[in-house]
Amino acid sequence: MSVVDSHVAGTAPDGVNSAGRAVPPIAKLLESATIRYQERPVFLSRGTYVLVTRELVEELPFVWHEGTGRMYEWNQIQVNQVGDPMLEPSLQLYHIQVPIGTEQDENLLKEQAFDTTDLTKQMLQFRVELCRAGLEQVRLHLSSRTSGGQSTLQHQLVKGMIADILTVLYMAETVPSGPFAMDQAHISPDQTITWVHRELDEAFRLVQRLGGGFGYLRQGISAYVYTGQLVKNIMLDAREDCQ
Repeated sequence: MSVVDSHVAGTAPDGVNSAGRAVPPIAKLLESATIRYQERPVFLSRGTYVLVTRELVEELPFVWHEGTGRMYEWNQIQVNQVGDPMLEPSLQLYHIQVPIGTEQDENLLKEQAFDTTDLTKQMLQFRVELCRAGLEQVRLHLSSRTSGGQSTLQHQLVKGMIADILTVLYMAETVPSGPFAMDQAHISPDQTITWVHRELDEAFRLVQRLGGGFGYLRQGISAYVYTGQLVKNIMLDAREDCQ
């Protein structure tokens, strides 16, 4: 994805005032979606990467590593920050390696106060909120524009695209919490989450299309779209994404 430097184009960092009015910064959305255990944040690692903020790392978080089915403290694992020029500065991407052949404190696992499936759902919700914030930026951006003598937002094509996005967002929030429909269809929770992530892909594409050139300003709409894709890449491994 090609983007334009927002400092040159005149938009503010973090997407805070990118459309002339405040939208939630990405870091705040991630922090709000983070589950806590013993008053400390818990990161989910489905592979070898975790997405965090500097503030969350300073709280000495736990990492639930799905591959080993164990919980680790931040200082128990090897972490290497990954440089990503497309990633907003308020976020940090780490490549992690868990210890091999080391006995984990079983008491920590037994006292676990949350269902690990909630971690997956919260990361999905984070992606939903990224898309919602991107859509709000688009709405604000288009609210003062006209096309063909009428407000751009009133064009049937634009309204149809926004309706499609809102439908996906509603579905993404309700389907994972609707066990009856999933049970009837014999769809596993993992398959459900994978399907929802794919539906969100189209919603993000529509958001960026609606943003036009504004959608490609660095740290504007593109920041939310790029972070949303990164979350999907972290959450879905190659095997799941091919199902």
